Amino acid sequence: MLLSSSLDIQQQLPLALIGVLLMEAGVWGLSSKVFPNERRYIDLREEGDNIIELIRKLNAAAVAREKGEDDAGFQATLDEMHDSVKRMAELAARDNGDTSNAD
Repeated sequence: MLLSSSLDIQQQLPLALIGVLLMEAGVWGLSSKVFPNERRYIDLREEGDNIIELIRKLNAAAVAREKGEDDAGFQATLDEMHDSVKRMAELAARDNGDTSNAD
C-alpha cells in the first residue's frame, strides 16, 4: 500500500501474495518456527489473565449486590482477587521452568 505509487502491478502482486502467506502462516501456527516466542514470564501472564477474569466477576457481583441479590459473592470474589495478587507477587521475575521461587 505504501509503495503503490512507486511500483507497478507486476511488482505489487508478489508483495501482496507474500503478505497473505505470512498471515496464513500465523493463523496456522507455522510462524512460531520462524519467529520464536520470546515470552519468559508465562506463569505471571496467565495469572494476569486470571485477574482480568476476576475483575469481570467482581463487577458482576457488585451489580448483583447493588440490586440486593448477593453480598457474599462480592466478598468471595474480592478474596479471590487478593489471593491472585499474592500469587502474582510470587510469580514475578520467575522465568519459564524456573522453580527457585516456588512455594
